[in-house]
Amino acid sequence: MKRWLAIAIVLAVAAGAAVLALRSTNRLAPAPSPSATGGPAPAGAADASAAAIEFASTDLYTVGPGTIARTIPVTGTLTPVERTTVKAKVAGEIVELAVREGDAVREGKLLARLDPVDFELRVREREAQLRSAQAQLAQAQRTLENNRRLLEKQFISQNAFDNAASAVDVAVAARDAAAAQLNQARKALADTRVVAPMSGVVAERFAQVGEKLPVDGRILSIVDLSRMEIEAPVPASEIAAVRIGQPVSMSIEGIAGEQVGRVVRINPGTQAGTRSVPVYISLAFPEGSRVRAGMFAQGRLALEERRDVLVVPLAAIRDAGGRQFVYLIDDGKLAERDVRIGLRDESAPAGQGAVGLAEVLDGLKAGDHVVGVNLGTLRAGSRVAIAPVAPAPPAPAPAPAPSSSAAPRRSP
Repeated sequence: MKRWLAIAIVLAVAAGAAVLALRSTNRLAPAPSPSATGGPAPAGAADASAAAIEFASTDLYTVGPGTIARTIPVTGTLTPVERTTVKAKVAGEIVELAVREGDAVREGKLLARLDPVDFELRVREREAQLRSAQAQLAQAQRTLENNRRLLEKQFISQNAFDNAASAVDVAVAARDAAAAQLNQARKALADTRVVAPMSGVVAERFAQVGEKLPVDGRILSIVDLSRMEIEAPVPASEIAAVRIGQPVSMSIEGIAGEQVGRVVRINPGTQAGTRSVPVYISLAFPEGSRVRAGMFAQGRLALEERRDVLVVPLAAIRDAGGRQFVYLIDDGKLAERDVRIGLRDESAPAGQGAVGLAEVLDGLKAGDHVVGVNLGTLRAGSRVAIAPVAPAPPAPAPAPAPSSSAAPRRSP
């Protein structure tokens, strides 16, 4: 029994050693050659795949002619060109106020009425005074005519006739004064009706019905929203390039799209402490627009414009120690090409949602393909591949209509 037990132990140890040796052999075996999986690989395939750079079609830009401008930013708030404060021309109590803030009014529309009773009575008084003055004038003229006949017969002296003529002159002056006072009273009565001096929108009410106003008491203010102005500071170093009539593209908060304004005035002096010159930009808006006074506006003033020049996106230009270059696709490979840049416009659209263009004075020609986005440092000499555009996913098929031959549903 001992001998058979020893034999069994020896066999078990030998079997374990054989398993360990087989596992070591499999771990150290070489990977299968490419020929075992479909033939030998082409020479240099690994190096070529490592050096190639794949771009999306949106990463590249084709150099071509375009328009570029040198611009400066301008900002400001909208201020109405025409605005007025409506005041009471006569003292009185407000008995009617027909408009409120935000109401649109036309020139000549009735805005408010003051109590007219006192003014109506004054008109009647002045009318009576005028009639009295006219009667006195008529009496003085009759007296003068009688005295003329008496003087011809030498029944009165020349002095008496002259006194009668002076009485006529006094009566004429009294009549004219009474007529002027009547006109003044009638004007005061008319001024109890307050009308809009201009078309616009009521901006603010300063008085209420029942309030007694003095002369020149404020009632309300009106603004014309169809014509606005922006006061924008321009650096003194750039003011020589600004001219009356220059167009300005403006974006206004809360208003969709761009508005085009024009420079209408240039301040003759600089602002203290800023060394900038105020420039006034006028904008016109159609009736019913949602623009309001005090809105913030920003835009760019074009100081110089060049047409039909070669342009590239600003993102395509690389700066390295004073050297400017772009990555150019040349014969299927990536190359660095030094360029000389002219005007820059940081607000011009450059395609694919990018913003900013630069004028190329030297180094490129129309039709060249450059990397139009900043992808960091790239390796010149690498082969270039263009990734295919992914096809749009197919539209989902409509659900099939239920068959008319389907069995009807039984009600429970």
